[in-house]
Amino acid sequence: MAAKSRPSPLPRRIGLQLARLVKEAPEGRDWLHEVKFDGYRVLIWKDGARVRITSRGGQDWSGKLPDMVRSAQALRCDTCILDGELITLDAHRISNFGLLQQRFGDAGGEAKLCVMVFDLLFLDGRDLRPLAQIERKEQLAALFKGVRGPLVLTSYRLGKGREAARAACREGLEGIVAKRSDAPYTGDRSGSWLKIKCVDSEEFAIIAYTRGLGARESLGSLLLGAPDASGRWRYFGRVGTGLDERTIKQLLARLKKSPQPIALANRPTRVQLRGATPIWVKPQLVVEVEFRGYTEDGLLRQASLKGVREDRSVDTLRPQQRNAAPVSSPKARAAAAEP
Repeated sequence: MAAKSRPSPLPRRIGLQLARLVKEAPEGRDWLHEVKFDGYRVLIWKDGARVRITSRGGQDWSGKLPDMVRSAQALRCDTCILDGELITLDAHRISNFGLLQQRFGDAGGEAKLCVMVFDLLFLDGRDLRPLAQIERKEQLAALFKGVRGPLVLTSYRLGKGREAARAACREGLEGIVAKRSDAPYTGDRSGSWLKIKCVDSEEFAIIAYTRGLGARESLGSLLLGAPDASGRWRYFGRVGTGLDERTIKQLLARLKKSPQPIALANRPTRVQLRGATPIWVKPQLVVEVEFRGYTEDGLLRQASLKGVREDRSVDTLRPQQRNAAPVSSPKARAAAAEP
């Protein structure tokens, strides 16, 4: 009689599957499509009665989210790892990152938060990452049958990606994520997950700030930078829109001045800074910025601050290179051609 295989312990770390930015959603029923939520990526680790909730940067947020912990403890699994997004909804029932920053960690704020769970990576001693995405979805749905509360199962649709993207933009959502239904979870940016955004947004480090006028005298705009594809740091422009009084006060308390700027491949000119004198800081804070494309010299156009990414560190910034090419598999192209 063959011996039963012993269940595997939970891994200490998980490499997150990341989505690659593309211009158009792929077609065909070998892709499934979900709403792209505007929040913090989290992993939920359940090992018996012990539950941890960790951010993309590895911070343990379990103490800030006790209701989420209790909800995970009630799941019908001895051990499991869930992948999801911590969000809050605004008055229009749309995930709102700025509102999330206000509510996360505030007294009573957790009651207005939820985690949209979209993947199941580990279940009762079995590593599910080698399974196809659609199989993981089916096992996740079975695990969440009858579950209520702050952990919410994410819905999806098969095929008709461009229609799904257009619908998301009409409803004022951030966009969609397209996932190959037959792909395993590889913990990289392989192209099996694609993100299609209604409005461009990206993450940058604050490298300096300038003073403003009147009520904004202490801080007028933030200067943004990030590594490029070669690993050299580049200046990507300024952002002043989206800075309210509360945000300015918090930023000034956290920004640490530096006598010299980080070495930049394209240090900003006085014309680009409109004559303002930059106050250089150590690049330690990561912010997310919405924008409307790039200028001819590679700077952000019509940038607006969404908020500070508390879940990210400067070391995790990926090289700034937008991949706007549409991606689809041969099977997807064939399915799209069918009458």
